[in-house]
Amino acid sequence: MNLSLGPLLYYWSRDDVIAFYDEAKRWPVARVYLGESVCSRRHLLRLPDWLELAEQLAAAGKEVVLSSQTLIESESDLKALRRIVSDGRFRVEANEWGAVRLLSEAGAPFVAGPTLNVYNPETLDVLTGLGARRWLPPVEMSHATLAALLERAPAAMETEVFAYGKLPLAYSARCFTARH
Repeated sequence: MNLSLGPLLYYWSRDDVIAFYDEAKRWPVARVYLGESVCSRRHLLRLPDWLELAEQLAAAGKEVVLSSQTLIESESDLKALRRIVSDGRFRVEANEWGAVRLLSEAGAPFVAGPTLNVYNPETLDVLTGLGARRWLPPVEMSHATLAALLERAPAAMETEVFAYGKLPLAYSARCFTARH
């Protein structure tokens, strides 16, 4: 079993984010997910900032995964996603099906995020065929449902479970704009 540090799901200041990941370099986690997955309007860190943090964490021995947004609403969101996919240095967590398509077309192995809403082994088979190597079940999935699904899951597919932390109130392309 490995411990992973998921992406930040709440808004923090730039300094707090950088200090948090500086501390995380010393934590006993095998993998760290980075990036904006909740709201594209939160711009304190841009892709170059996330990539710099990714390099630092990788140098500290962490597996880094770049998390994609959950909702792609605009051409600028799609452009950012394309840049993440084309970077190629780090695995990507696909949090919506457009990201799955881009990653599959690029031939890049990826992580199927919890917002893809995978509830059956047939969908896991499809994701495996598209390049997924790890998946996260939806956070509301019961233990019994997960156990039954895992009995029929592809052998090569790793499973990672959201086990601790607070979820965002909502995923929204407008959440940060509405907040202000």
